[in-house]
Amino acid sequence: MRLARLIEEFIAEKEWDDEIEKDVENGMCQLSTSLSINNQSFRLYIEGDENRNFLFLYLYAPFSIIEGKYVDACMLFNFINNIYVYPGRLTAGDDGSIRYIDIIDVENFEPSIEIIQNMLGNGVSLFNNNTEEIAAVALTQKTYEAIRGELEKNTALKEARNKDKE
Repeated sequence: MRLARLIEEFIAEKEWDDEIEKDVENGMCQLSTSLSINNQSFRLYIEGDENRNFLFLYLYAPFSIIEGKYVDACMLFNFINNIYVYPGRLTAGDDGSIRYIDIIDVENFEPSIEIIQNMLGNGVSLFNNNTEEIAAVALTQKTYEAIRGELEKNTALKEARNKDKE
């Protein structure tokens, strides 16, 4: 199983003690571990589907969306997905879980561990840059509109500072 070997190489490169689960009959393998981001424990899953030639990365936030905030959270996630450049997507599960998902089709090439490192780096970057806003919309009464206004204001300030430096 080439994707299982790839994930094992990634684990060895990171010097993690984790092992992957393999379902040879169905061509599936999975790494399940935790990862610290912003001093919080996120759940990380890296899966390989040998039959469909897909590599999946799921990075779950340590908190979920509270009741009544699902629409606000989804609107913020859409805003983040559309404005910032991340190859994967920030999504909300039906159960209120918050996750970054990235999927790579590896059918016509031999992937390297750098592919997984890039996928993970993008997910970590998304949460490093947006955890405060994600938590605010998911766990408090703060609205999507208020958070979006703050994000747009901060972006405008950064752009203005960059123009001043030129």
